[in-house]
Order: sequence, then C-alpha cells, then structure tokens
Amino acid sequence: MTPNIAGTWDLAGRAIGPDGSELYRWAGEVTIRTDLSVTLQTRGERISRSHSYAERVRELPSGGWKLTYGYEMEPDSGAPEGYDYFGVSQLTFAPDLQSARGNSCNWNGTRYVVMELELTRAS
Repeated sequence: MTPNIAGTWDLAGRAIGPDGSELYRWAGEVTIRTDLSVTLQTRGERISRSHSYAERVRELPSGGWKLTYGYEMEPDSGAPEGYDYFGVSQLTFAPDLQSARGNSCNWNGTRYVVMELELTRAS
C-alpha cells in the first residue's frame, strides 16, 4: 500500500551548523506526485529548485510513513552560478498525512549543508 502524500506542501527549513546551532531559516514549496517524485522550490533570498530520484516509501510501526529520496539541483533554477548540489532527504509523515518532519543534507563540492525540514499539506 502506498500512502496518498501527493500534492503541494509548505516547507519550513532550518540549516544546521556542525555544532547543532541554527545557521539560517528558509522556506519553500514541495510538490509530491503520485509516482512519489519530489520537486522542491525555495522562496526568498536562497532561490533553488531540486528534483528527486530513487524514491522509497515505507510504513512505520507508528502508523506514519517514511519517504527517502535522493535529489539534485535543477541547473536553470535561478541559483547563483557554481551553486549546484546533490543530496538526500528523509521525511516522516504523520499518520493523518497532513504534516511531515525530516532531515536533508547536500553537498556541492565545497560545502556540506544539513537541514531540518517541516512540511504542512497545502493541497
């Protein structure tokens, strides 16, 4: 069974430093399609867009669901030159499928970023 997590999600993100301190906050929108592919578009000062690959979803004993996927930046997303990246995300959806929390990390060859993610269903 696959959960119905397709739709648009509001995203609140927080970049975390090596010592666990908050580096900055950012916002975005996540679109999950019925095939579980994911597109993330940031808003505000830090503009970028990424697309997922190798998605996997599994049911948790708690009744929630975990979605794990790799992603890479879309080259024409409006991000500054040299800002391309790839990464991996894990999102745990609540049993009611209206919210999710998770983590993500990415690398662009010169910097490594760890993030905390909170999603709320928008549609």
